[in-house]
Amino acid sequence: MEIFEIMDRESLNKSEVYLYEENGKWFAYDRSAASLLHCCKDTVNLKKQLYSFYGIMTEKVEVDLNQLLDMSWFVALCSDTEIMLIKTN
Repeated sequence: MEIFEIMDRESLNKSEVYLYEENGKWFAYDRSAASLLHCCKDTVNLKKQLYSFYGIMTEKVEVDLNQLLDMSWFVALCSDTEIMLIKTN
């Protein structure tokens, strides 16, 4: 998925967490990244980065997918390169 599509999706995102596979690692951007940092930073290994999108700095978080999926998440969408999660509690 192109970064324009990701950022468009994130601009409309209310409560879902979208993860994207990049070179064997999983990342969340913008609102999804902020949601993960808010609810999981003490229980899931997250590596925070800043990402520049047309001069605007936004968050990008590398996620330990196995740790994240051990928590209370509903997998609403899954492919080889994209996952959409919804928090169940």
